[in-house]
Amino acid sequence: MRQRLLVILGLAVAVLAIFTFTRSRPQVMPQVITDAATTEVTQTVRGKAGQLKSALQEAIAPPAQGETQSAVAEPIVWGSDPFVRDWMLMSEVANLNLRAITVTSSGASALINDQIVQVGDQISGKRVVSIEQDRVTLEQGGRTFTLTLGE
Repeated sequence: MRQRLLVILGLAVAVLAIFTFTRSRPQVMPQVITDAATTEVTQTVRGKAGQLKSALQEAIAPPAQGETQSAVAEPIVWGSDPFVRDWMLMSEVANLNLRAITVTSSGASALINDQIVQVGDQISGKRVVSIEQDRVTLEQGGRTFTLTLGE
């Protein structure tokens, strides 16, 4: 049995070697570029370079005397950095402890600081916006806070 497997394996390797070394490889033929084609490409590139150069000169040219520059760059306004924690917000939420959440067909309730709340209720000046299976979202003054179960 072992001898038959070795013979079959040897035949497979031999067939693979013959196939690999006897198949023809594609021949790469160099493309002949004529002088006319070279001249056409050169003229196209020079034309585009000239257009680009004149456009750049117009863009960076200072305004003539007596003219004012009409296009003033608008200042860039950045929002708050999403990767920096607002420690003030963290301290506001630190005194709120989410202990349990129940979701039933009649609605969802959460146990925060030994007080049962539902959507729309207020706790510590914050309104309960939503109650999900693992988190409660609160809102105060346009800012949202998320209490996660187990934190």
